Amino acid sequence: MPNLKSHLQQIACAREGAGPSIAFFDLDRTLIAGYSIVAFAMEAAKTGARYGEFRESARLLRDAMQQGKQGRGGNYHRLVNRLASALAGRSERTLEEIGERAFKQSIARNIYREAIELVEAHRAAGHQLVMVTAATRYQAEPVARVLGIEEICCTQLEVQDGRFTGKSIAPLCYGEGKTLAARRVLKKRGGTLKRSWFYSDSSDDLSLLRKVGKPVAVNPSDKLAVHARNNDWPQLHFASRGLPGIEQIARTSLVAQSLLATTAIGAVSKRLGAPANSNANRLTRILGDIGSGFAGLDFEIEGNQNLHRERPAIFVFNHQSLLDSMVMAHLLRGDVVALCKKEMANNPFVGLLLRQVDTIFVDRQQQDQGDALKQSLAVLKSGRSLVIAPEGTRSTLGDIQPFKHGAFLLARKAGVPIVPIVLHNVKDALPKGALLLRPATIRVTVLPPIAAENIRSIRQSSRELEDRYGELLGKSPAAALPFAANYVNAAS
Repeated sequence: MPNLKSHLQQIACAREGAGPSIAFFDLDRTLIAGYSIVAFAMEAAKTGARYGEFRESARLLRDAMQQGKQGRGGNYHRLVNRLASALAGRSERTLEEIGERAFKQSIARNIYREAIELVEAHRAAGHQLVMVTAATRYQAEPVARVLGIEEICCTQLEVQDGRFTGKSIAPLCYGEGKTLAARRVLKKRGGTLKRSWFYSDSSDDLSLLRKVGKPVAVNPSDKLAVHARNNDWPQLHFASRGLPGIEQIARTSLVAQSLLATTAIGAVSKRLGAPANSNANRLTRILGDIGSGFAGLDFEIEGNQNLHRERPAIFVFNHQSLLDSMVMAHLLRGDVVALCKKEMANNPFVGLLLRQVDTIFVDRQQQDQGDALKQSLAVLKSGRSLVIAPEGTRSTLGDIQPFKHGAFLLARKAGVPIVPIVLHNVKDALPKGALLLRPATIRVTVLPPIAAENIRSIRQSSRELEDRYGELLGKSPAAALPFAANYVNAAS
């Protein structure tokens, strides 16, 4: 059974030759953990009581899809028709909005990191990308857009003048219907089934899996796993997203307890008269070393020497996860002060700890940032360094957002260097919106310091560094895709 790394190598060797190669991808439990319809139905429930009939149909559709994944999908067509009937007369725009909210609130963070690598490997090999799913366009389109998948074959509901008619469009993209959809794509693009790949988790997709030249079972159901073994098909198992195990629950509990203990140690030390800076350094080391140990974080650091070349300095990093502060504490060890949004000061879990390590809180809604600037310059003058996330907030998939200019302004005023720290994959340990930790090897690149005298134009220097981050993250196999920028900008 090949692992993902060897499979990606096989894809790289299968570059475009005589005629186009097409990679077909299922959606649920293949590109994303779980079922998109669950998140969709939850968002629909928030729209009000008038969508109660739709919510019930969505629940039944979810059950039908789950039965189909187990090879018991005989009721699927009937339930899709029931869903279509429930929507008769409703505005299509409403479902488009529900789909975008479901993606933003839930589905985006459930995209498998391994699936991102898989899609990118096929793109790099020159293969055409197509999603073929029993889900509707309203579930599938946001995922396809972010992953850069050019075409979607999906279950379609009939629409006239922007409203649902109450009918579905035959054939549904389910079972044999997926094979028909794939053939239509191949006829249009000039490809062949023999040169095509298909990734799916469900035995209900055996019709298409048996016909393509390169079938791959991803997180296969028991029935599909038997077929894959009997036919010597590759099987891939993705674990970066989905339901947590006992280890993840235990690690999350230990990290939470370590945060509480660290806060208590700081409070006691302060009461006993420990110097403020020494106390802050002790808490930083505890958080960075013990906290990351409990979380199961290992580190691969490129350019580690740049962390210690010049101090004081302004360390900037890209914001990916709530764990970023723990990672930065592990890297920097002490004599650093972070700038943080004001809302975190009142957080009952970490607010007290942040205050104990002298965090500077910034009100992002306030036009005059003179007080934060004064505190920051005082920190640098005292010999301590600053830690700043120039994006201000994190994106869902970890792609780079526009850098604010404050770090460069401070560096030039104080005459200290900027040290850029690139976090490649902290989101693997704790994606945005997730509550439970997963062990991960955190990849970090520390770039050489940027001297204050080399910052001639604050705006240009900021833009150049932002571009550099984008380049480095674009080379990372698990980095968010460039196509994600369109979604993030729209959702911000």
